[in-house]
Amino acid sequence: MDSVADMVRRAAAAHPGDPAIVGEGRPVTFGELDTRSSRVAAGLVALGLVEGDRVAYLARNATEYWELFFGAAKAGVALVPLNFRLSASEIEWILGDADPAVVVAEEHLADLVPPAYDGHRLVFAQGDATPTARPGWQAFEDWLGTHPATDPHREVTGDGLLTLIYSSGTTGRPKGVMTTVASMLWAVEAFSAQFDAGRDAVSLVPTPYYHVAAGGWSLLALNAGGRIVQFTEVTPQNILGQLVGHRATHVIMVPTLMQLFISSPEASAADYSSVRCVVYGGSPISETVMVGAQEMFGADLAQSYGLTETIGVTTVLAPADHVVGPDSKLRSAGRAVPGIELRIVDPDTGADLPAGAVGEICARGPSVTAGYWRRPDETAAAFWPGGWFRTGDAGYRDEDGYVFIMDRIKDLLMSGGENIYPAEVENAIMAHPAVQEVAVIGVPSEKWGETPLAVVVPRAGATIDGAELIAFTRERLAHYKCPTAVEVVAALPRNPSGKVLKRELRAPWWAGHERSVG
Repeated sequence: MDSVADMVRRAAAAHPGDPAIVGEGRPVTFGELDTRSSRVAAGLVALGLVEGDRVAYLARNATEYWELFFGAAKAGVALVPLNFRLSASEIEWILGDADPAVVVAEEHLADLVPPAYDGHRLVFAQGDATPTARPGWQAFEDWLGTHPATDPHREVTGDGLLTLIYSSGTTGRPKGVMTTVASMLWAVEAFSAQFDAGRDAVSLVPTPYYHVAAGGWSLLALNAGGRIVQFTEVTPQNILGQLVGHRATHVIMVPTLMQLFISSPEASAADYSSVRCVVYGGSPISETVMVGAQEMFGADLAQSYGLTETIGVTTVLAPADHVVGPDSKLRSAGRAVPGIELRIVDPDTGADLPAGAVGEICARGPSVTAGYWRRPDETAAAFWPGGWFRTGDAGYRDEDGYVFIMDRIKDLLMSGGENIYPAEVENAIMAHPAVQEVAVIGVPSEKWGETPLAVVVPRAGATIDGAELIAFTRERLAHYKCPTAVEVVAALPRNPSGKVLKRELRAPWWAGHERSVG
């Protein structure tokens, strides 16, 4: 298979009446998904889009996402899925950088799209609802209905651009991670080999499609002819109802959610006899949660570790490794997926380090990104010679090849599965007139793994009100990026060259924890 579009074509030819998407939103069969994505493709071609053009998607999880995804693939253009939790200014900046020819948005998010895209803006409402008419927008269904279900077969292959996913950058501006057709096809096949998820699989995917883990697993499931259970609103109660109601066989979770299930009497009494595997990521699992999850679900547990830049395919901690004992590998992120090479190197020199020594984790393989959109300098800086991608994660590999993640060389925080770069938050806080300096660090959170803390130095004669500063930040950033607390200090610790020593700021908060990240 040379094309991502072939996934839906093949499934529709083999079993057109089988459900592809169930759960919340509009259900669709493989035949309908193929037909509607062909209409999308014909519409994009009619608008004059050519190979390499981009189409942006700003919405919660919806069936329209996959119609647009496969339609874009059939038309040879790339999809840009946007984080719907971002602020208007953040959305505007990303759209300006990605420069999409078309923007498709969910009705309640449409006002976040600048008027500059008038005439090339499509809006939809969840399910079968009709969106309210608004100037400069066309209803997605109306637009779709004007185009024939004729597949243009204009897809790109190999190194052609498939998606552009924006990940916050260390400079405070998001970077577009380029994923090619070849890398996605390889990743789907490689990850599929790790799990028994065939045509009979029912995959519960509660996280947003703009996350590489959710989008990647969903594509894996659809490629196999299985169905995905879609979520618009994510709550523990909703997840439980969909899991049991659709008899899910594969469940994608984060440890935080697993902990909520274990502690819920309602969840503990549910029927999980259909579940075969629970796949989690974002942080390691504690022995208490692991044992509780195994007892509750009666299913295999597997952990995956990866980045947007590797399509989430880097390491897997297999079900056989989920055991408690003196030689337990539970604190690890598992071993490299076959086809992926890993190195632990000195972050300053790139020299290989021996087993047990902590350094920067580097990866090489078919799933590694082609680079950052229109960022040649940052792309070059992200790789060591020989195509070794620098993950920015610090860790070590033991004698058995298991990777243990210890810290983050880059300042990335991960709170509740969302990536947060301190530089972006710091830039927003520095706009406050009372702030002289600020350093944002991650501090432990039982619920979210870690949350941002702003360590602030006030200007001479100024007073910092923590609640007011947080509210100020919320006017400029998505709420999940904003600090949950503010600490006022006289000065920030620095090394002789003047660099802020964030490790010293984090140390008191993480004392007694096995890792200094969440």
